[in-house]
Amino acid sequence: MRAVLRFFLGTALLLSGWPLGAQTHIVHISVDGLGAAYLLPYLTHAPAQFPNFVRLRSEGAATFNARCDYFSSDTIPNHTTMLTGRPVSQPAGFPNTVHHGYLLNNPNPSDTFHNSGNPAVPYKSSSFDVAHDRGLKTALYVNKIRLNICDLSYDAMNGALDLIAPDYGRDKIDIAVVNDGPSISLVIDPLLQDLNSASPAHYSFIHLREPDLTGHNLNWGSPAYSNMVRAVDQELGRILAAVNQNPALLNRTTLILTADHGGGGESPNQHSDPSHLRNYTIPFFLWGPGIPPGVDLYSLFVNRNDPGTNRTDYALVPQPIRNGDAGNLALALLGLPPVPGSFMIPILFGQHLTTAYTNGTVKVTWQDPQHRFGLKSTRSLTPPIDWQPISSGITDEAGARVYRESGATGTRFFRLQRN
Repeated sequence: MRAVLRFFLGTALLLSGWPLGAQTHIVHISVDGLGAAYLLPYLTHAPAQFPNFVRLRSEGAATFNARCDYFSSDTIPNHTTMLTGRPVSQPAGFPNTVHHGYLLNNPNPSDTFHNSGNPAVPYKSSSFDVAHDRGLKTALYVNKIRLNICDLSYDAMNGALDLIAPDYGRDKIDIAVVNDGPSISLVIDPLLQDLNSASPAHYSFIHLREPDLTGHNLNWGSPAYSNMVRAVDQELGRILAAVNQNPALLNRTTLILTADHGGGGESPNQHSDPSHLRNYTIPFFLWGPGIPPGVDLYSLFVNRNDPGTNRTDYALVPQPIRNGDAGNLALALLGLPPVPGSFMIPILFGQHLTTAYTNGTVKVTWQDPQHRFGLKSTRSLTPPIDWQPISSGITDEAGARVYRESGATGTRFFRLQRN
């Protein structure tokens, strides 16, 4: 995978992206309180009890050393981070417009991420905004009433105007299921109903609360907690079956699964201390077409590096994989731009751009006969990344798109993005 980094007379071209047209649908799953310190031993010592987590790991890419937000290991702030790609609080040395600033874990009834978060950012765009404003169907399924703030923040009253023609409106979430019921099926069943339909949502976000509730009541790592993770595993099996049985989804859908936090850090039934290893260490799975099977997730990214056991702040380059990467990762796999103003933008190593350097000219080639993708470049992968569109110098040659640039110097990074 890393062979795509090539040097041509001092000019480095790093090509990022993923197989064209492979992903048309994303199921983004947040398992509340799923601690990597517990899940990894389960899969190592009792794989038969967790067959679908094992499947995500063996058929896709995984790490058990991802991170939640540096400042918070609570549910609502971390879900805000997942959707906006922003840290919870302001990182040292960065502008005060980087973080989302929503700190409460029990939102007030009238709270949105906009009116009660960082006042320097009046509107916090989300992955829902980017997908919906480009005509994609979106869905939200959350199993805690507190997470209703996600729907409120992007409904017909509080969502931003759609400035990308055609106008799809301010309500960024087409399907919203919010409940606090006793059964995991109350959010799984509506999700499956949509996944089994002829036109399932292109971007679905689902939150499963059960491991967190069990951890608080009966301790992280207890037999009851293990059993609840097994229950989540069974529901993953239903989701995978729906994806494989629907022609609209088969070989076109990627699952992203991570957690808002771990648990059992400062005490066996708590997780609020973000400095404790068991609280900030979470799993992250990526499963779908084109994802190499059984690999370490860190091996797929240009700008992410395994932090060991360290609790790393936002000044470190490269960053660890965080749950806040998931929203922009979903958008990238859909061929969409990142969330406006977001800080956490993971860059995948690419497979479908090829390069050559001849007589002082860089040549970039990719397959896109319908002109669905545009080429962008940047000089630096340090956030905020300034991807600039390339509108000239692109030609069609023998069914391929080709970009040529003469006299290229310095470091350049290229990516494709859906038009």
